[in-house]
Amino acid sequence: MSRIVIYAAAAAGLFGLLVVLEVVQADEQFTWATFAVDLFETALLAGAVVFTAFGSQASREMRRERARLLGDLDRARREGEQWRQASRAHVDGLSRAIAAQFAEWGLTGTESEIALLMLKGLSHKEIATLRDCSSATVRQHATAVYRKSGLTSRSQLTGFFLEDLLAPLQARGGLHVVTSSPAPGDDASS
Repeated sequence: MSRIVIYAAAAAGLFGLLVVLEVVQADEQFTWATFAVDLFETALLAGAVVFTAFGSQASREMRRERARLLGDLDRARREGEQWRQASRAHVDGLSRAIAAQFAEWGLTGTESEIALLMLKGLSHKEIATLRDCSSATVRQHATAVYRKSGLTSRSQLTGFFLEDLLAPLQARGGLHVVTSSPAPGDDASS
């Protein structure tokens, strides 16, 4: 039997015993009305005890669950911090390499900042809001970035920096996708 059924049976037995004791101890003469009132009072008392017991049990379970969740959160924070510390050198190196490439292309400070924000995935409108300028100004700087880099789009800009960072599909067990060779029948002059 489950613990709840055992507790319910014990509560029912105690309730019955309380009713019998109340009737036996009553100084006044037995009437059904008095018996009904005594029964109702005892039922309220027993109900309060049962609900308190269940509330206490639920409270203990919630405290245990809270402690488990706090432990999980703490563990996730520690793992995240360990990952950030371990990858910091790589991220710093990538940032330096991107800055060096921007300098090699001859980008101005503003063009470099806009190119970096584009690499992060921000739209021209978002960049304009962030830099407190117009979208047209951002587009002009983006055009200068493409012209100086020899690239033609945001996806090419992103691909320029990510291509060598990501393992080819072949190394991961899939097919290798070649992006730089023209398809058969393509004219190289078009």
